[in-house]
Amino acid sequence: MTAVLHESPYLENWRALSLRIRCGLDPDEPRLIEHYLAEGRYLARFTATPPMLIAQSTFSLLIDTARDTALPWHWRCLCLDQTWRPLRDLQALAHSDRQRQHVHALGRQLATCVLQPSISFAELIQGSSDE
Repeated sequence: MTAVLHESPYLENWRALSLRIRCGLDPDEPRLIEHYLAEGRYLARFTATPPMLIAQSTFSLLIDTARDTALPWHWRCLCLDQTWRPLRDLQALAHSDRQRQHVHALGRQLATCVLQPSISFAELIQGSSDE
């Protein structure tokens, strides 16, 4: 029980950072991604949060952010450029054949990720043509 109480503020901070990344709230602050990755490493090493869960969540966050066409292009590229890090962590943590197959599928997902152009600011303001 003590570990959970100790873990809570760090987990909350990590989640807050993930929200800032996913929503592109600080797209001109690339250190935010490094801070998020460092918080995840801390959680994996010093708390009861499973390292596999942290690596999987981090991978999903970064690749989903990279694919989000509503976010600025440079932010999406920064996220995609860092996606190899949680994938590397997942490879190190994979001990069963099923886990290795899952990591291989994620690697294939990363290798074949093609970023679509970001929606321009003017298009975001105008909304869709269906309206």
